[in-house]
Amino acid sequence: MEHPIYAALLPLAEPNRVKDFSRYFQNYPGGYGEGDVFIGVMVPNRRLVAKVYALQWDEDVLASGLVHECHEVRHTALFALIRRFGAERKRRGHWHDFLRDHFEGINNWDLVDTCAYKIFGRMAFESGDNSTLEAFLASENMWHKRTAVVSTLHMINHGRFDEALAYCQVAAEGAPDILQKGIGWVLKCIWQKDAAVAEAHLEMGYLSGLYSRLVIRIGLEKADKDFRNAFLAMR
Repeated sequence: MEHPIYAALLPLAEPNRVKDFSRYFQNYPGGYGEGDVFIGVMVPNRRLVAKVYALQWDEDVLASGLVHECHEVRHTALFALIRRFGAERKRRGHWHDFLRDHFEGINNWDLVDTCAYKIFGRMAFESGDNSTLEAFLASENMWHKRTAVVSTLHMINHGRFDEALAYCQVAAEGAPDILQKGIGWVLKCIWQKDAAVAEAHLEMGYLSGLYSRLVIRIGLEKADKDFRNAFLAMR
């Protein structure tokens, strides 16, 4: 039987986009998305399908959708879950735990970045319980680590930087490029809130060898080009 989310997406598929999606999300042999399947549904259409069906799909559909071989099905299941999280205030803890317990298929940067701060970061901030984020940070799985780091965007948006600065340092040890990009993004968001805090942290990490040039370039992306080049020349 065809999966309900896949069936809802299929009429919106654009096969000519599959090649670009595959290259962008590296589903080729040796890529971080190796083995992923695409059918060519654009993100706005995934959101639209989730908006229409989110309250109709039961937990079995969402759970199986989150681990479906098709990337767009997993992403749409995430969008639907986020809508349920927002609509069912008394069940936010349930949906947080549901996603945590069905996280196996959240294995690419767009999937992580869609749900991390909207569910995990928000729940940690509102409840004061960082245990899920800390468990992700301690994992050897790079997507778990990226989830922990990106989740701190919710705290950053509320002017709190402590978790973000601490998590970035932990995650940076031996981080592959895709995780370094997430770290750089989070530090760039801090820079946009408080440049002095971000620059002091980046200088410490860069001079100690913890942060790569990639992290610095992204973290200082919004800074003056000459300042950024001078910063990179420090090491």
